[in-house]
Amino acid sequence: MANRSYLYSLSNQPKSYSDRPESISGLSEWPYSIPFTYRVLMSGNPKLCASLVSDGFEDDSPDNKTQLYAISSDFEAGFARLKKFVEILRFISKDITDLPDSMLNETLEFLQKHKNRYLLLETIELDCMDESEESVLRGYVESEIIACREAGAAIDALPEDPKVSADIVKRVAENNSESTLSPFYGLQFNGKFDNVESEPPLGLYWSDVLYYELESKKEFEESLE
Repeated sequence: MANRSYLYSLSNQPKSYSDRPESISGLSEWPYSIPFTYRVLMSGNPKLCASLVSDGFEDDSPDNKTQLYAISSDFEAGFARLKKFVEILRFISKDITDLPDSMLNETLEFLQKHKNRYLLLETIELDCMDESEESVLRGYVESEIIACREAGAAIDALPEDPKVSADIVKRVAENNSESTLSPFYGLQFNGKFDNVESEPPLGLYWSDVLYYELESKKEFEESLE
């Protein structure tokens, strides 16, 4: 197992492993973590859905497969919050030579190009690193849904002025807070912003070529023929 989280844009909210979307595109994958940008993007009404990565485990009985879950959310609502956060990062990045404006522009351009109605966040590889019980795995995904909602609420709580918000985010990132802004705690605004040891990483790497190239409805049906 690669032990990554995977982010996709797609045209439906999967009800089962075989409930494939008409269109789907990879957005990003991340080793051993779920980046903050994933959670912001997934903050638009996130809900439990079926995983499209796996239809149970290899040793499952065909008649009794483990139900595996992912998270579905509305693309537009999460993207609007991410755009607000990117404008805040532009002010923070003035002090970070390793976070150029071009990287932020590429983030928005890539996501705009790969926009679809919904988003899909697959965390099954991370969740299975130390667990295989179906109810526990579902609980992990439900906890991540809460984290996504909290990330969205943190963005919403910031002032509309990005310069003012930049000062707030930098302060909270260094000092733990039990308030609505606590999801910003731990973010790195230096050369380590996307290092493996950062928790959470910002997550500013985007690609439509992922380890799991999920099949669309047409491709899935053709593979069954």
